[in-house]
Amino acid sequence: MKHLFVDRRGYAMAYNAIVFVTVALPMLILSSEITRALYVNVNIQTAVDAACAAAVQAVDVPHFVATGELVLDSNFASLYAQQEFDATVTNSNIHQYSPALSGIGIVNNTIAECHASATMTWMLPGIPALTMNVVSAAEALARR
Repeated sequence: MKHLFVDRRGYAMAYNAIVFVTVALPMLILSSEITRALYVNVNIQTAVDAACAAAVQAVDVPHFVATGELVLDSNFASLYAQQEFDATVTNSNIHQYSPALSGIGIVNNTIAECHASATMTWMLPGIPALTMNVVSAAEALARR
């Protein structure tokens, strides 16, 4: 029994296992989560840019032909924007975030401004969910 406490050659393995579980593993998970957060931010920005680009396609053509004035139809702009936003974030369940197109506004009858947000839950327990808010704008241009 005395020989068991004198020979300490195997103690390093237990120490390394404890350090790995308490320090290295959470750091590895956190680094992958930060990468995922950057991906979600880029993806939600791309989705809101596409939504605004689709919204400015809702020009009231009969009004433009009759008057030469460019006006966006707000109902169709909202519909086009929502469809494009939904198509862009179809893989949100794979990357575990919940996107939402929160608002579409028409400014000066030719500019669409879109607001979106995404909430991402972290894999590490105890960290509050991250909410990202993004804004984009696009302008409808036409000439006679």
